[in-house]
Amino acid sequence: MPPRVTRDPSPLRSGIAHGFLSSCALAIIVAGTGTAIHLWGDDASASPVRQIALFEPEAPPSVSPQLKSRLAAINQPPATPSQQPLSESDLPPPFVTDAMAAGLPDLGVDYTNGVSRVVSVGASGEPSQSAPTVRINGVSVSTGQSWQETRSAVALSAAPVPAVSEPASDGHLPKIADDGRTPAGVYARPFANPEGRPTVSIVLGGLGINRTHTRSAIEELPPEVTLSFAPSTHDLQGWIDRARAAGHEVLLEVPMETYEIAAQRPDPNTLMIAMDDTALEGRLNGILASATGYFGITNYQGGRFARDERASSTVARLLSARGLAFVEDGGLSQSAIAAAAGATRLRYRGADTQIDTRPDGSEIQKKLLELETLAIENGAAVGSGFAYPVTIDILKAWTEELSGKGVVLAPASAATHLSPDHAPPTETASAGTEPGGQSRREVLDTTG
Repeated sequence: MPPRVTRDPSPLRSGIAHGFLSSCALAIIVAGTGTAIHLWGDDASASPVRQIALFEPEAPPSVSPQLKSRLAAINQPPATPSQQPLSESDLPPPFVTDAMAAGLPDLGVDYTNGVSRVVSVGASGEPSQSAPTVRINGVSVSTGQSWQETRSAVALSAAPVPAVSEPASDGHLPKIADDGRTPAGVYARPFANPEGRPTVSIVLGGLGINRTHTRSAIEELPPEVTLSFAPSTHDLQGWIDRARAAGHEVLLEVPMETYEIAAQRPDPNTLMIAMDDTALEGRLNGILASATGYFGITNYQGGRFARDERASSTVARLLSARGLAFVEDGGLSQSAIAAAAGATRLRYRGADTQIDTRPDGSEIQKKLLELETLAIENGAAVGSGFAYPVTIDILKAWTEELSGKGVVLAPASAATHLSPDHAPPTETASAGTEPGGQSRREVLDTTG
């Protein structure tokens, strides 16, 4: 019988066996601990508890909301001659509900013989005749309306509008209509400020680069916020159509030569000062034909281009001839575009400040406060920003508070103007009907 050979245990095999046993032991301990917590743990000590009061705290705890009592009228038998239904004159004006009269919590709905009446309660607690509204994703939704209905009511007309567009080899180019209408007016969001309150406009740029951020800006910001799209955006026309369907007017970003052109790869569509007038026109028309439905353009970079008087005058002349507007993003120092706009009757406005050169929440809020101050001092102010998530979130909250400060949020087109020395008579376009039955007026502000 051959002798048995004793071998040393394999380190690898021992390590695997010990690791498996350790994992099993850890799994048993975790499962046992979780089961014990689930069976005998105290829910109150699991995490901090935050209580939310759904009704006034001073109401007696024994009194529950009287909701069913108001619905019970639906199931009541028909009124007899001795029990005539109450008329509107019999109700405490204006339609004060039983719960309101009793000082109980109220949802603003009163049922009388199965007929509901909506009652608006003002800030003082007294009923109001005006319909209450709720702010949902930048849209003020009135009682009895859905968010979708309200959103469709503010939608802008589909583009292109044949009267202000002409076919090109690779799309449509904007043009001035035979009746004098311009794309700057036809594609702008209608705006009225009969009280003459200070206005603030916001242009949010860089849209189309990030799909998620673009969708958030379109769906969550108020329709008065102007959106600008990069010309290299995939499905550019589709994004512009979605923005206009949500009520946003649109600008098209035009890349212009910057001083750092040698340090980075420029956009292939960049306007360069070395181009002659014919080359500038060809490249600009190529950008303009990439989409339709925008009321004007805005610059992307362009520090060097904007300082060149000849190049700036050429672009201003070409844009004016097509009835477009130019909204400068506020980042061009010593720009010659403003002077060129005055000489060529180009509708123009430069942003007063860029709100998120530093995408920091406190800095953005500080810039927005500066815009409010400028609006109150000068009557109007324009800010520009980029589609950062923090910018979109802060703008959502900020725009909801503006009306309470006496400031009106206006589309950027309402802030553009012609130089007073070159302003033509007020231009009024033919009236149309927007989706939702809203009448649309195109009135170009020529007061400067």
